[in-house]
Amino acid sequence: MKKSVLCSLLLAASFTSLFAGGLVTNTNHSAAFLRNPARMASLELDAVYYNPAGVAFLEKGFHLGLNNQSAFQSRNVTATIQENTFVPPATMQNRLYEGKIASPVIPSIHFAYVSDRWSVSSHFGVPGGGGKLDYANGLPMFDVMVRQMIFGNVYQMLVANEVPAAAAQAYQTAGDATVNSAFSGQTYLFGWQLGGTYKLTENLSAYAGARLLMAKAKYEGSVYYAFSGQENSMELLTEQSGFSIAPIVGLDYKFDRLNLALKYEFGSNIEVENMTSSFPTQFNEVAALARFKDGVKSQSDQPALLTAGAAYDLTVDLKLSAGIHYYFDKNTDYNGLEDEILSNTVEYLLGAEYALSEKLTLSAGVQFTNYDLSDNYNSNTGFMMSSYSLGAGLKYSPTDYLDLNLGVLWTNFDDYNKTANYNGIGLLEQYERKSTVAGIGVNWSF
Repeated sequence: MKKSVLCSLLLAASFTSLFAGGLVTNTNHSAAFLRNPARMASLELDAVYYNPAGVAFLEKGFHLGLNNQSAFQSRNVTATIQENTFVPPATMQNRLYEGKIASPVIPSIHFAYVSDRWSVSSHFGVPGGGGKLDYANGLPMFDVMVRQMIFGNVYQMLVANEVPAAAAQAYQTAGDATVNSAFSGQTYLFGWQLGGTYKLTENLSAYAGARLLMAKAKYEGSVYYAFSGQENSMELLTEQSGFSIAPIVGLDYKFDRLNLALKYEFGSNIEVENMTSSFPTQFNEVAALARFKDGVKSQSDQPALLTAGAAYDLTVDLKLSAGIHYYFDKNTDYNGLEDEILSNTVEYLLGAEYALSEKLTLSAGVQFTNYDLSDNYNSNTGFMMSSYSLGAGLKYSPTDYLDLNLGVLWTNFDDYNKTANYNGIGLLEQYERKSTVAGIGVNWSF
């Protein structure tokens, strides 16, 4: 195996959903979402994002909300090498490669001005990415492919010197070699939304607006290996940026104790451009590395998203809510990965809120996310599995003009395994992913 093939894999990751949401879309934009994810028919301030047509039914005047979430996630890969002629299987038996994300600051801002008929609202948040994924001890493909490269180099040298049993000696050297690697990917997709809502009747309102999306990403990879007194290292560093605009429309119908809502976000075409600061000149003629050269462009698109929700006040104190998210992934340019998506992603959400008093409300909810992907979509550089999320928290209102939201959302992903093939070497890979997000938010009305 050539060095260039290994380096081309260091930047395989791209924008993905780090927390709640679809393949590349975050939907956790308020602390209230964490305590009850079924926000599609919300008539609280976070309706600015979840149900912008519903802003028309907020109290008249100005509203401002500030939220911060702290998210922590693990993305672990356990690898076992299969029988092969290049690397001894004992080299990798149930070896754990730990990936960690720690994002203590994920801000979001909601603003609305509500009048008799017209309302204006704005939202700032992180609808994609949102943290740094760090594999301090690398990834299994780096380990196995570097060892295969070592086998090839040693074997060729031994054959050239007419050393007997060259294959057996190269095989042993590949197993005994020291291999260390590291990989990190940091992605952020910032979104600023602005739009207006109009009350068509006393019960029906409509929204039109748009979101400006600004993408920033940074990928770093390094590999070190040593054998027979030789030491080598390779490094690659690439940053990306781009922007796009996505229109948004919505409807809300409020009748007595029932509220119904629809929202459609158009897909966005986000072209990002490489700003590569570490790219050895010897790789300039290697086709596999061309996409990582300085100035090269690729896609970090967001899919169109349709949401629908309902909220019903079962009693004065108890509210029930439900919703659905439908992501149009198959119509989105994921740099070829869209061909490995078998059907569009769907999420189902349920929630309940109970007012213990005029000032204190408890809530809880659940979200089910269903992905339908081929084996070729998931790899040890990026994997998505179906999941369920449990949220709980409270809202405390010390005055009529101030709300404090606290929430926690815990997500459990299905386990997944596949046998990957790296230049003829089979590697059984088991993927495990877990996520916890905690948030606090304050809403003012004035």
